[in-house]
Amino acid sequence: MFFMVRRIFVILFFLLAFFQVFGQQKGRRPKVGLVLSGGGAKGLAHIGIIRAMEKAGLTPDYVTGTSMGSIVGGLYSIGYTADEIEKISKEIVWDAVLSNKIPLNEITFEEKEYYGRYIAELPIDGIKVGLPRGLIEGQQLSELLSRLTRTVHDIEDFSKLPIPFACVAADIATGEPVVLDHGSFPRAIRASMSIPTVFTPVEIDGRLLVDGGLVRNFPVEEVKAMGADIVIGVFVSSDLNTKEELNNLIAVLTQSAFVTSALDSRRQKEMVDIYIEPKLSEFNTGSFNLCPDIIKKGDEMGEQFFQTFKNLADSLALLGPPPAVYKMPQKNEYLITEINIIGNQQISSNQIKRKMKVEEGSILSIDEIEKQISLIYGTRFFDKVEYEIVRHGPISELNIIVQEAPDGYLKLAVQYDSENDVGILSNITYRNLLLPNTRALLEFNLSKNPSLDLNYLMYIGEKQNAGIMLGLEYLNNTLPFYEDNIEISRFDSDFSKFFFQVQSTSFRNFAFGGRLQMEFSDLSPRVGELGRVIQRIQNRDIGAELYLEFNDMDRRYYPSKGNQLSLLFKQVFQVKNKISQYSEDSVSRTQFTIEQFLDPFVAFECHYTFALPLSGRFSLISNNSFVLSTLPDPLYNIADYYFLGGFNPNYPNASPFWGVYDKEFLAPNFFYTALGLQYELFNNVYLTAMSNYLDVQYPMDLLYNIQVDNYLDGKKRRLGYGLSLGYNSPLGPISFSMARDTSYGKVLANINFGFWVR
Repeated sequence: MFFMVRRIFVILFFLLAFFQVFGQQKGRRPKVGLVLSGGGAKGLAHIGIIRAMEKAGLTPDYVTGTSMGSIVGGLYSIGYTADEIEKISKEIVWDAVLSNKIPLNEITFEEKEYYGRYIAELPIDGIKVGLPRGLIEGQQLSELLSRLTRTVHDIEDFSKLPIPFACVAADIATGEPVVLDHGSFPRAIRASMSIPTVFTPVEIDGRLLVDGGLVRNFPVEEVKAMGADIVIGVFVSSDLNTKEELNNLIAVLTQSAFVTSALDSRRQKEMVDIYIEPKLSEFNTGSFNLCPDIIKKGDEMGEQFFQTFKNLADSLALLGPPPAVYKMPQKNEYLITEINIIGNQQISSNQIKRKMKVEEGSILSIDEIEKQISLIYGTRFFDKVEYEIVRHGPISELNIIVQEAPDGYLKLAVQYDSENDVGILSNITYRNLLLPNTRALLEFNLSKNPSLDLNYLMYIGEKQNAGIMLGLEYLNNTLPFYEDNIEISRFDSDFSKFFFQVQSTSFRNFAFGGRLQMEFSDLSPRVGELGRVIQRIQNRDIGAELYLEFNDMDRRYYPSKGNQLSLLFKQVFQVKNKISQYSEDSVSRTQFTIEQFLDPFVAFECHYTFALPLSGRFSLISNNSFVLSTLPDPLYNIADYYFLGGFNPNYPNASPFWGVYDKEFLAPNFFYTALGLQYELFNNVYLTAMSNYLDVQYPMDLLYNIQVDNYLDGKKRRLGYGLSLGYNSPLGPISFSMARDTSYGKVLANINFGFWVR
């Protein structure tokens, strides 16, 4: 308290002296600088201090900030009020903005299957695998900053902003603080908050920049250099820990990284006239989920300084009018006369413009611009895509700044599933390998049931509205056979598929196409009664498929809204079957082989999943499948039948059914529906209650006269229900599930850790 009183006395004395010396000069008054420190989520407390200043009628002449202070201070400097900044901060989904992922529905359709399924993505330069410069590229953060600051994209000199502004970053190559007071406003803020190893650095004017908090977390010198006579400093970070607090490796390592910055902050504090430090010990730099509580702490501290701000504002008013505060008009539509692509080297500007499907001379809304930006990013040919709107009176230029992806990526994930055991998933993806506008992909799962996915996609057409793909898929698995809920046999299965595919690539959430394919299956009994009769079953199918797919789910795991639809018509022209078996003569057991061509068949499949948000944290989840086919006897054509049962069966033709064993039932035609209520208990923690129904007779028999056998262990329909508790972690979903089939008294359980293979 004594310190604060002394500071106020000094300020009043300074104002008195200033008035005596310069009072005759019209409009001459001391300049006030506002300094906002970094501090991660704790920087949201700055909002409460700014609100108190607004109420007191005190407007700073200059603003500087570092990291989170640069975001809050930057928005304030371009005309946002404290109330508006608070509203923005509460509406932001911080987990998404501060992650490396964008919603699944913003990824182009051909990339959805492989997006968001890996723990690590390592860049490949040629054939050399490296490490990324940061864990988070920050696409969503860049888009957010561009949207919020779009009114000043055409102002390169930050002294021309409504309130002159500067933020501080650190040159990671030299260790020097870098004052950012010109250039791209959103990029400057993004650079100032690029926490080393967490966010990737930002290159500006040839310098590689990271979070300014590394060297200058409290930029007081900078605001005084701008011309501030009186400095108000808000510090929300922490000082160095004591010797007693440095009792573990993490504490020592963290402190060693910020010793220089902490010592510098102590020196900067000595130059502050009104020093404010909100009480935020109960929060940490990552407490964004406690945004309202942090802002409240800022409001409480702001109230304590309200009278100080009011006295200062009244005193300054005697010396001249306060700076005029204004907010530049915010437009939602722009006449775009020119589109400039910046930063591309391998991919031509015309190619990017054609993919955007935007014509120069068009009137575009901000939503449409951001939709096109996310479309470009969603192709995965770029690590980052940013935009700036440069206005020239009634017309505007759209600058699209791209950062091309490296030659390739090595992607890794680990999964454990109590049904499928441990798997290590690896993916190698190259762009523009051998030919331009291509994607080469190799994915393999090293596990008890290994699998491989190899394909090569080439975009064709002037606007890349279509693509052709060559591919190979392989899966080794075990297929059980049950009677009366008891496994009687188990087959080793090798499944391979070669295909040529033509597909649409125009739409982000919709695709259609056709493929020619050849499938091979090879089954040999491992254990059980069937092994006494059957030695080996081999099938070769040649056919064609037409398909239509739609997917606008917001995320792959635990979606809260969206739809996923798959329609497939399949015509198999030729089925060659070869079965090697033993005679059933117990006296003279001999081996013989039957080789034959089976009847061609057709099949229609419809799979539909939806997530519907309800009130609060509830979502309604539903999975549905309908399969109708003219398949012949399953004894000779097992690979074309569907295996039903389990929580997450890993097989090309498989469908889950909670309450029975993995792949327990075998059926050519079936209807499956599951309805669940999903509740988000805590952030990313979900409880799901699910019921599911399986029918092998209706409604298929109403559409086509099928032969209904007792496929479901002597029944034509089954009902099951269960509960699942899951956590959508950065390492993939972690879940524990329990389910029961009404026909069985047994409760089955499943544990999953990590991203699902499919």
